[in-house]
Amino acid sequence: MAFDGLLMAAIASEFRHRLIGARVDKIYQPSKLELIIIMRQPGQNITVFASSQPEVARVHITQIERKNPPVPPAFCMLLRKYLVSSKVTQVTQLGLDRVLEIRFLRSREETPKNLVIEVMGRHSNIALVDEGSNTILDSIKHVGSDVSRIRHMGPGIQWSPPPAQDKLNLLFVTKEELNEILHKFRETSPDSSCSKFLVSSFSGFGRDSAAKILSEAGITGDESCGGLSQDKVTRLGDALLALADSIRDERFLPHASQLLDAAYSVKEDQRAVSDLSAKLLNIVNANMARCERKLKAQNDEISQAKKDLGYRKLGDLITVNAPTISPGQDRASLVDYFDSSGGCIEVQLDPRLSPYENAQNCFARYTRAKRALESVAEQIEATERELDYLEQVAMTLQQVDTLGGTEAIRAELIEQGYLKEAHSKKAKRERKKTPSEVASVSFSIQGYEILVGRNNKENDRLTMKVANADDVWMHARGIPGAHVIIKMGSAKDCLPEGVLMAAAEIAAHYSNGRGGSKVAVDYTYKRHVRKPKAALPGMVIYDHEKTIMVRPVLPDSDIMQ
Repeated sequence: MAFDGLLMAAIASEFRHRLIGARVDKIYQPSKLELIIIMRQPGQNITVFASSQPEVARVHITQIERKNPPVPPAFCMLLRKYLVSSKVTQVTQLGLDRVLEIRFLRSREETPKNLVIEVMGRHSNIALVDEGSNTILDSIKHVGSDVSRIRHMGPGIQWSPPPAQDKLNLLFVTKEELNEILHKFRETSPDSSCSKFLVSSFSGFGRDSAAKILSEAGITGDESCGGLSQDKVTRLGDALLALADSIRDERFLPHASQLLDAAYSVKEDQRAVSDLSAKLLNIVNANMARCERKLKAQNDEISQAKKDLGYRKLGDLITVNAPTISPGQDRASLVDYFDSSGGCIEVQLDPRLSPYENAQNCFARYTRAKRALESVAEQIEATERELDYLEQVAMTLQQVDTLGGTEAIRAELIEQGYLKEAHSKKAKRERKKTPSEVASVSFSIQGYEILVGRNNKENDRLTMKVANADDVWMHARGIPGAHVIIKMGSAKDCLPEGVLMAAAEIAAHYSNGRGGSKVAVDYTYKRHVRKPKAALPGMVIYDHEKTIMVRPVLPDSDIMQ
C-alpha cells in the first residue's frame, strides 16, 4: 500500500477525531528515522508512529510495540523537552499533499509547536517547528546545500513547504471544471492511460489510489483516456466528485491506521527477516571462506607430508654412505641401495653438519611428516564437517521466511560461537525469551503426518527426539537440506507409494536443490540414522538407504500447519 496524499487525508481526519485534546505522555525514537509518541485521552492511550524511512515512510496510529534504544537520540530528547505534557490542539494537512502538521500547546505562556511530518519517499522528514517564528527547532534528518539546492532542513532554518507541483486540488474542482480538464487531457494526450491522467493532474493521487477510483468507475488503469466512451467519462467524473465529498465529510477510509498498521507490519517483518538473514548469511559466508582457506592449507600440508615421507629413505642412504661423504659437502652422490639397478641419487646436505647429523635431520623430518598425516587428516575431517554444517545453515537462511525462524538460526549461531551475544542486561533478557527452536512445518498426506525441520536445531530435535525407530527419515542426497520424518504410527511397512513420493518432494523442496527439475532424495528408517560423537547440530550419518528422484515441490491440496 503506497502512502499518498489521499491516505494522508484519511489519517488527518482520523487524527482530528482521536487526538484533539490528547496529552503527550511519552516520546521514543526506536530507530534513527522512526518516532513514537504516546498520548493520553480519558480512559485510553493512543500511540502515533511516524517514519521517514524512504521505503516505508508513513504516519498513523499503531497497535504494534517496538523496541526502544537504551539511550534516546538527540532529536528524541528535544521533542521530550518541548512536547511532553502538551496537548494536541489542531491537525492539518497541506492541501492534499503528503504533509501533516500536528499542533501542540503546553500553556498559554508558551508558543505552540508544530510537528511537521512529510511523507515523500527519499525526501521524507519529521521536523519540530516553532509556530511563532516558523523556525525549525530540529529535524530527524538534516538537509543541507550538499543534499538539496532548493530546500534545507535543520535547526535554525525557516520552515517552508515542499515545492508546489502543478496539480489541481480535487476538493476545489467543480463538475464542469473536471469535465473540461479531462476533455483537454484527452485531446493533448489521447494515448496516455487513465491512471497517468489522475496521477499527473490531481494532487494526492498515487498509483494505488488511481487504480481504486478507476475500478469503481469500471475502468482499467492502463485504458487510454482517448478511448473512453462517454459513459465511462461520466462514471469517472462521478467517482472523483464522490471521492472529494467523502474527503470533505471525513468519511474517506475511516480505519486508515488499521489498514496501514496491518499492511506495513508485513513489510516490516519481511524487511526484518531480509536484513537479519543477510547479516547472518554474511557471517556464515565469512566462516565458510575461512574453512575453505583452512582446508586448502591442510591439504597442502598433507601433500607436503606425503613428499616428506621420502626422507626416511634419504636418512638411510646418508647413514650407509657416510664414510664416502667428506666434511663440509653441500651435495653428495650416494649409491641408492633401494634401486635394483644400483644407480646413484643426488642428496642435498647441510655443510655445517656431519653426515650422521644430516641423516638424523632426515629421520626427524620423516617422523614429523608421519605425525602430520595422522593429525592433519583428523583436522581435515573436522573442517569438512564444519563446512557441511555451515552450508546447511546458509541454505536454511536462504529459505527462511519468518522472523521467528531467522531468530532461531541467530540463537543457534550464538550457541555455536559464530556470533557474539549482546552484553547488555536488557539484551540478555530478550535473548532468554527468544526460542532456540521454532515449530517444525508439518503436512498431512493421506492421513500420514510429515514433519520438516526448518533449521539445524529443529532437524536435531525431529530426528533424535521426535522420530521413532520405525518412522521413515528423508534427506536430499549429498546437498544441504531439511530432515523430513514420515510418522508411521502403527502402519509399519504399509507406507503408500504416493505418501513416500510426496514426502520426498517436500524434502527436495526444502533443500539446496529447490531450483532444479529433479533432486535425489535418500530415505531409510530412523533406526538407521545416528549422530556422530561431537557432531554439530543437524549433522547425522545413515545407512540402509534407498534413493528416489523427485521434483522439488510442495503438495497442492494437503494440509500444511
